[in-house]
Amino acid sequence: MGRKQQDREKIVQEIKEAAALYKKYLVGKRFLYVFEGRYIEVIYKSINFRHLTGVATNLSAKQFYSYAIKKRLQASQIFFTPQHPFSLCKRKVKHIGQIAMMAGTEGFMLEEIVTTTKTYKFGTTDLNFTLCLNKELDDQGKEKGDCFVIESLRDEDCFSKSKTAYAVTHIFSRPNDKKRYTDLLYLDKNMTLGNLSEEIKAMMDESLLDT
Repeated sequence: MGRKQQDREKIVQEIKEAAALYKKYLVGKRFLYVFEGRYIEVIYKSINFRHLTGVATNLSAKQFYSYAIKKRLQASQIFFTPQHPFSLCKRKVKHIGQIAMMAGTEGFMLEEIVTTTKTYKFGTTDLNFTLCLNKELDDQGKEKGDCFVIESLRDEDCFSKSKTAYAVTHIFSRPNDKKRYTDLLYLDKNMTLGNLSEEIKAMMDESLLDT
């Protein structure tokens, strides 16, 4: 087996493992990040997974995720190009596994991230990598829904590319089929749930506010 084939086999294995973590911890939930008394809501969609891996493939985003979850993704279905180099894909795939952990740990919210190709309204970073977020757009290019989605995973902290950085003080999650937030994933040690505005408290399940 040639070196390139080995690289592909190895990364396909890692993509399958990352997909399992992505599905278990992120898909089907909504996350609420609170910073400076403000908040944004984020969803991690299955169709965003392919782009996060950084690999080149002829599979659609839906097929790619489905094959990865079912462990049917083949090394022959991915390739690397100057825009999608192996070394970067390797780092990105490792980070996907860490996204699940980042949803429950200390991090920063960056506002207005400007890169050479695109501007992102927000980004969240743990200093190793950054998830760049924008609102979802419909076919007409209009914002739809109230949630942000991940548009890019960057292998850097992005502080220098952003206008402002804030410490995240609270992170909550809820299953998509629940109306209110049920789980507290992260709380800054200097904060309490009492610090939240009435608007944010109204988004919480009563069981959370009783604790």
